[in-house]
Amino acid sequence: MKRHDSHSSILLILERGEELQESLQTFALGSSGLESAWLTGLGGAMSATLGFYDFTAKSYIWKTFDEPLEIVSLTGNLSFVDGKPFWHIHGVFSDKNFATVGGHVKELTIGLTGELYITPLVVPLSRHGDDTTGLKLIG
Repeated sequence: MKRHDSHSSILLILERGEELQESLQTFALGSSGLESAWLTGLGGAMSATLGFYDFTAKSYIWKTFDEPLEIVSLTGNLSFVDGKPFWHIHGVFSDKNFATVGGHVKELTIGLTGELYITPLVVPLSRHGDDTTGLKLIG
């Protein structure tokens, strides 16, 4: 992972084989004073596990795509759950036939590159359990 800082944002470049969530946790834990952030990104993935949240069952339906994918778009945020960094990321991906899939990003292994633009926020964000949805939502 390479990091390039500007006065109001950070560009993280992830390399082939790096795991998205693991890299972002390392970044968040090593960035003292980071209370929350917004993330956008693009690049290529070797594989990804995506989810769709079933409101009725209050659980995710997961699907793993074990093939090269273009990362058309990543968007998400950093908040905290019980004092620990929590990245909530959604993505849209395309395959070699230009078909797209999308959903909540559980796991993603970088293929070619992962270019992540992170904007720190000055508002501390934390998540707490929500009985109605069964999710930990920003409160």
